[in-house]
Amino acid sequence: GILTEGRPAVTAVADRTARWDGVDAAALGPSPRANLRRLAALEALSEHPVAGAVLSLCTRAGIDPAGQEVTEVESQPGLGIRGTVDGVRLVAGTAEWLRRNGAEPDPVLVASVAFIESVGGSALRLAVDGRELLVIGVEDRLRPDAAEVVAQLKADGIRVTLLTGDRRAAADRIAARLGGVGVIAEVLPQDKDRVIADLQRSGQRVAMVGDGVNDAPALVRADVGIAMGSGTDVSIASADIVLLSSELSKVRQAAALSRRTLRTIRQNIRISILYNVVMVPLAMAALVTPLVAAVSMPLSSLAVIGNSARIHSFFRERSGPSHGVN
Repeated sequence: GILTEGRPAVTAVADRTARWDGVDAAALGPSPRANLRRLAALEALSEHPVAGAVLSLCTRAGIDPAGQEVTEVESQPGLGIRGTVDGVRLVAGTAEWLRRNGAEPDPVLVASVAFIESVGGSALRLAVDGRELLVIGVEDRLRPDAAEVVAQLKADGIRVTLLTGDRRAAADRIAARLGGVGVIAEVLPQDKDRVIADLQRSGQRVAMVGDGVNDAPALVRADVGIAMGSGTDVSIASADIVLLSSELSKVRQAAALSRRTLRTIRQNIRISILYNVVMVPLAMAALVTPLVAAVSMPLSSLAVIGNSARIHSFFRERSGPSHGVN
């Protein structure tokens, strides 16, 4: 949702017998269709974007999850979801999530997982009654401006790092598409705060861009927390800067505006110091009349105000609306 469009879609479905790339819904065999129907009933209770991708695939394939009894549902952010559907135990998520729930990844499906991750997707693994039976490839397309904005930030001297819970292989693929950025992958949501703290302890100043509920602690921890306007309420409340539009370019604009503001503050300080350095000695030496002193004081204040007002030209220079960053 930050570097991507936030609308993941299923790109592949694989079981022990075949893999369906591009997912021609009509070509899916009976076994994956049956398991997808169970999974859809479980994912219907989740608000995760991947759940929406699975449900969208089922709609295209004419798979109706209605009429199934779903109980004992539990989800773990960054790992997956589990529950019982019509008496069948389902565990869907990462390989680690399957292991925690007593289901070992199927070695036959390893090749399909490797393929999905090699093209930049993420693998959603499904175990039924303790056996992994299905792998679903999910991919969220990069925002059209993502690579350009990352290149501009790097040109400004800002080091960009992709912090994600996705598998390392998938994250490296995305990083390559962005023109090469640092990668910290396979991070659980609750560990993002720790990663930010580690970066700060190494002497770095960190700006964190996030939009989810689990990003809130990291946004608070960062030197500057930046929330996308389309993000959750808690992420917006936790951030120092809110991008009222969801344009990624506003991140760079916020950084440039900060530099411009700091430069203006320093200029104003120099103006004030210059006034005092010149006028105070002249007044003490009685070289200026009270009238000149009375006029020069507000003039110096007006100079500071005028210099500060010039910052409004920053938005015209970038042809961007002045309400884009809050």
